[in-house]
Amino acid sequence: MESMSLREKNGQVRRVIVFTALILFLSMVASEAQRENRRHRRGQGDEEEVRTYGDTVYATADDGAPLTWKVFPAEGPGPHPAVLVIHGGHFCSTPGSPNMMRAARDAAAAGFNAFLTDYRLAPPGRIPGQKSSGRYPDQTNDLKKAVQAARAYPGGNGKVGAIGGSGGASHVVYLAATGTKGDDRLDAGVGLSGAYDFVDLESQPRQIVRRKIENYVGSDSAEAARKAAPITYVDATVSALYLVASDNESMPPDQLPALVRRLNQVGATNFKQVLRTNSQRHAFSNWPEVKEQALDFLKQALGAPGGGATSSSPVASPASSAAAVSDR
Repeated sequence: MESMSLREKNGQVRRVIVFTALILFLSMVASEAQRENRRHRRGQGDEEEVRTYGDTVYATADDGAPLTWKVFPAEGPGPHPAVLVIHGGHFCSTPGSPNMMRAARDAAAAGFNAFLTDYRLAPPGRIPGQKSSGRYPDQTNDLKKAVQAARAYPGGNGKVGAIGGSGGASHVVYLAATGTKGDDRLDAGVGLSGAYDFVDLESQPRQIVRRKIENYVGSDSAEAARKAAPITYVDATVSALYLVASDNESMPPDQLPALVRRLNQVGATNFKQVLRTNSQRHAFSNWPEVKEQALDFLKQALGAPGGGATSSSPVASPASSAAAVSDR
């Protein structure tokens, strides 16, 4: 009886081992199937990110990718100016940003046709259908097409502004300083925590920003960085700008002062700067605190109904405190 009992126990152990091995094998097969499914949906490896906000095509990129945006129609009687809402994400991703969505809705409620705008992304990101690298000048080329499409949007007054955060703020200043007025150049822009001077990044304390810029530019050369930097193109004809930064955020602190110095050097006067002190808020996390002033600025610059009279000289904001960080 004891010998039979030992054989039974050994058999039970073998069955448990076989069963456990089978479960592990099936789990591995299921995990691999999920990874393969993700690769199939994305068209490339798992490192690629495909994420968009848009549900309406506004143009086609030069590599054939459809460019999309999400439209937030203006409230109240028209004609309405247009406002692009431009995401950040280190130039390579489309971040989830509740405050960015709020900015689009707030702009629509204030009388603007608002467009939450997608564009091609630098590696490892991409949008559906993207074949190019998404590096400079792909993104600004796409957004120039967005300016043109927004200017021609039905019910508009022919004026286009933008609200951008982080990398999106960089694009806002670039679009305000380049292109043709009345066509693919912005008429006004709000920049929240942007990178503007790409050349001097070596001296900045947050080296991650320099690496992101090099990825966007596709080179570590100073000349390539200079060519892509918004500050390079700023002159006295730059469109109206409302510029916001925090003194203790993730964007290096010299970016806003560098742009303001350049604006003053070239004789530009149609801008405001807001430095939020004792604050870590970055990009669209500033929106709840600055939205009224920013929308008032855009109303005056773009001719929206109810636009308030605001000074065109630079101003500084009162001290404020905040704990949130990132692009939210």
